[in-house]
Amino acid sequence: MRIHKTNQKDRGVYKYTTTQRTEKGEYVEKIIVIKPGENGVTELDIKMLHSMDDSEVYYNLKNARPERTKEEKAEIEVWKQKFVSDFKERHGYEPNKYIIEDAVKDAFPRDYNLFIDFDADGDIDPDKRLIASIADKESDEKFEWSERMEEVLSLLTDKQRLVINLMFVEGYTQSEIAELMNISSAAVKKHLDKAKEIIKNNF
Repeated sequence: MRIHKTNQKDRGVYKYTTTQRTEKGEYVEKIIVIKPGENGVTELDIKMLHSMDDSEVYYNLKNARPERTKEEKAEIEVWKQKFVSDFKERHGYEPNKYIIEDAVKDAFPRDYNLFIDFDADGDIDPDKRLIASIADKESDEKFEWSERMEEVLSLLTDKQRLVINLMFVEGYTQSEIAELMNISSAAVKKHLDKAKEIIKNNF
């Protein structure tokens, strides 16, 4: 389980470890280094890959939380009732349990989650700023991946690619994507994890 983000000084390239089989039939670990300017890879592609890892770190830390206290549980129950009431008034139907669970996680985060959007120097992660700036562009110009990234993204299923675009280009959270796609947050993470695996193995 990945729980540490790549240090800022090492983000000019993207590295990951893979296992390969030698001619003798032995399995050895090999470090793959992806560099901008090689094979059509751009700096944005590198930032995208690091941002995907940051997302994995975020949700791994978020899900590894301790049990809530009785007081917290009581407060959450009151909040959930109001949330369900407000949601039904806005949408005309009651939210399913996955929407409620995701809303609770967003409304009652753990304190230690506050640090995971920051880099080692205490500044907001520049990769998150970059993705946010893409999502907030007030331009009619459509965002486009590099040719190399498009080749790799073509290997994804429609749902995997949709999750990638909604999260890293449009800027939606995992819970918002779950609501948009009418699936559970766990299903969104499953699509995201599989997409990341395909991208890393084929970049």
